[in-house]
Amino acid sequence: MSDVFPPMQQHLTEQLTTALNPTHLEVINESANHSGPATESHFKLVVVSHYFVDLKLIDRHRFINQLFKEELSHIHALAMHTYTPDEWLMKNGAPASPQCSSKTKH
Repeated sequence: MSDVFPPMQQHLTEQLTTALNPTHLEVINESANHSGPATESHFKLVVVSHYFVDLKLIDRHRFINQLFKEELSHIHALAMHTYTPDEWLMKNGAPASPQCSSKTKH
């Protein structure tokens, strides 16, 4: 496997791929958009999977939180956008992340 992504981003991608067999997956490292020295502290997940078809949104997020239980002790923020394939077609994309409030202060 190539080292195209930083270790945590690659790890999250591999775990989500294995657990959910997504039809669409984005693991975006948004750490640079936030203040502080951590380079792998803020992530945005966009996951489209048939696994979510019979799950409520809260249960989708609980599944991912459980999947990354250990990793979340090192990650400051994890934005989750979870969709079924039909929801993804209707949404046509995930919402943009908000600006970090501490990043915009002078």
